[in-house]
Amino acid sequence: MQYYGIDWLATAAGLTGVYLLGNRSKFGFVLFMLSSTSWSIFGVLSGSIAMTVGSMIFFTMHLRGFLAWRRDERNKLEAVHVTLAK
Repeated sequence: MQYYGIDWLATAAGLTGVYLLGNRSKFGFVLFMLSSTSWSIFGVLSGSIAMTVGSMIFFTMHLRGFLAWRRDERNKLEAVHVTLAK
C-alpha cells in the first residue's frame, strides 16, 4: 500500500460520481471533487506534477458544475414561486 489506498478511493469516487451524474444527481460532482482531491494527493505522493495540476483543474471544473447546477435549481424554484404568486 505505497499510496495508502488513495488511488482506490479516487477510482471508487470517480466511478460513483459518473453513476450519480448519469442519474441526474448533483452529488456526483461532490464525489468527483473527492476523486480529484485524491488524485492530487496521489500525484504529490508519486511525484507527478502533471497529475497534481491536472487534478486541481478537474476539481475546479467539478466545483463550477456543482455551483451552476445549484444556481439553476434556485432559479427554477424562484420561477415557480413567482408563477404561484401571480
